[in-house]
Amino acid sequence: MLSDIITKIATESGLNEKEILDKISEKQEELSGLISAEGAAYIVAKELGISIRKHERLFLQNVVPGMQNADVVGRIVRILPIREFKTDKAEGKVQNFFIADETGSIRASLWNDEIEKYNFTDFAEGDVIRIKGFVREDNLGEPELRMGRYGLLQKSKENIPISAVRREKRVERVYVSDLREGQFKEVRVALMQIFESQPFFAVCATCGASLKEGCKDHPDAEADFKMILSGIIDDGTENIRAVFFSENAEKILGMNTKDAKNMLDRSNVKKLLSNIEIGKEYVIEGKIRRNNFFDRLEFVVSGVKDVDVKQEIENLMAN
Repeated sequence: MLSDIITKIATESGLNEKEILDKISEKQEELSGLISAEGAAYIVAKELGISIRKHERLFLQNVVPGMQNADVVGRIVRILPIREFKTDKAEGKVQNFFIADETGSIRASLWNDEIEKYNFTDFAEGDVIRIKGFVREDNLGEPELRMGRYGLLQKSKENIPISAVRREKRVERVYVSDLREGQFKEVRVALMQIFESQPFFAVCATCGASLKEGCKDHPDAEADFKMILSGIIDDGTENIRAVFFSENAEKILGMNTKDAKNMLDRSNVKKLLSNIEIGKEYVIEGKIRRNNFFDRLEFVVSGVKDVDVKQEIENLMAN
């Protein structure tokens, strides 16, 4: 920011603010007004022998899982209600929200004390904020911003015009045969098969992160469990393997995770999965990704709805 550059120049050169602003104006005039005040300030600093490292904003399209010190700026486009959870081993709450810039959008989340720590109740949709934290991969393989113990969340004065913010379009309905890797689409399908595999995986009871490699932020936290189901969906044009996580798996099973885990502990996987109605139609949306281990495409489900016949007729008439 211009004010930060002026402060650094003043500190290292002994010039006062007016003298620095005069030099910046002179440099802009020298370059026929083809450079911003901030750009002119960098040149002034360089000519005075002052090194200033220009901060380049990390665009959201370049944020990827695994980053440990991501530093981004975006406009809040959606804030979800605080969700409270309670299991046999832990309880807490999570606040999810989405930020966007000119290149894309990303979900960020605050867990438990972080909601009060960062005074998130003072933020509103439309605010431009700066976030520093780490990036994990969510169930869809998409990046998700987390604060962690060294995180930062604050309002920013950086200008991201509302008109420049990229907003997601309505999910397009397609046939299974038209699905391609990397797409996020909606399909109307019948559930043809569910595989008899282990339907639960361990997560951190504090923040919900997968415990496959341990939780870096809560190494002493107890384990909780989330549900995962996989099977085959078909719409008559083709079939594809689908993966259902958490509440989407609960929707297919017709049972919440706690009850399902208790039932499994008393019986077996086959009996648990017998609750699923094979052949039932659903409208599902999600992302198509490649399973590198099996070298095939699969549909990672982010939403499941029962078929609304009235809505389907209205959609057909609209088209």
